[in-house]
Amino acid sequence: MKSPLSVDQWQLFLQIAERGSLTETAAARDVAQSAISRQLGAIERACGGKLFERTPRGVRLNEVGQSLYPRVQAWVQQGQALTEDATGQLREPAGLVRLGIIESLADEVCAPVLAETRKKFPEIRLHLVPGMSGRISESLERGALDIALFSENTRGRSGRGDAVGRMPHVLVGPPGDRLTAKKELPFEALHDLPLVVPGQPYAFHSVLEHWARRSGIRLNVQLECDALHLQKRLVVAGGLYAIMGLTAVRSEVATGQLQAARIVRPSLDRNIVLRVSTQTVPSQATLAVRDIVRRQVRKVFPSHA
Repeated sequence: MKSPLSVDQWQLFLQIAERGSLTETAAARDVAQSAISRQLGAIERACGGKLFERTPRGVRLNEVGQSLYPRVQAWVQQGQALTEDATGQLREPAGLVRLGIIESLADEVCAPVLAETRKKFPEIRLHLVPGMSGRISESLERGALDIALFSENTRGRSGRGDAVGRMPHVLVGPPGDRLTAKKELPFEALHDLPLVVPGQPYAFHSVLEHWARRSGIRLNVQLECDALHLQKRLVVAGGLYAIMGLTAVRSEVATGQLQAARIVRPSLDRNIVLRVSTQTVPSQATLAVRDIVRRQVRKVFPSHA
């Protein structure tokens, strides 16, 4: 009966795959290249076949190795998280926490979350991943994130996670624009306006299309763009309007760089949801960061606290 591969052997497998070179892996481990070659041979024999292809520039994973890589990576990361969590329970929370955050909230939430985390839990490392709600929630579902802060339609709440705020949505226009100079606009005012919106997968598309049909208006989407900062630039340049969460443009509106009118009748408010991954048992570090994020978001939306 073959002995199972050790954690260090699997870590070596990952190192070789990531570096693509036995020489560089040997240098990183401060051992001779021949030692790395022997260890790789032992790994492949234990697995019953080759995991790498040899190339003129080094090595690369073959088809079998590619199928193993994400599973090995996840397993090793979980082992590291377990060790860090045990350490955290004995001392304080420690380790890496991957936090996905809706881009429209990133400017207002990321800095205070980082500051509080560094102050209270210096052994926690944060990996911040801003993006659109659809991609953030998908990343959480497949285990690529530990925590996600994103928006959901108020009429279609999944019931999972904590609703920690409610985001009003606004029509964004350039300075001096008559339409967005108003405090509020009825949804029907969007009829045939040239819009820039995020591309699919973007759940808000279906909400906009639903209310457009109900209101008997036509949405004129002239451009799809996933980057909020670029959407803002295009609006300032003129000729396009954007629909965003209020927090995404609060600072630009305050300084007069953009104008924004809240969309009403119906409102396009969305729930801000905080959810922890169910792919693994959350670490002490993950739970600590979750609590910090919840507090900071409720400062942004105090009426929801």
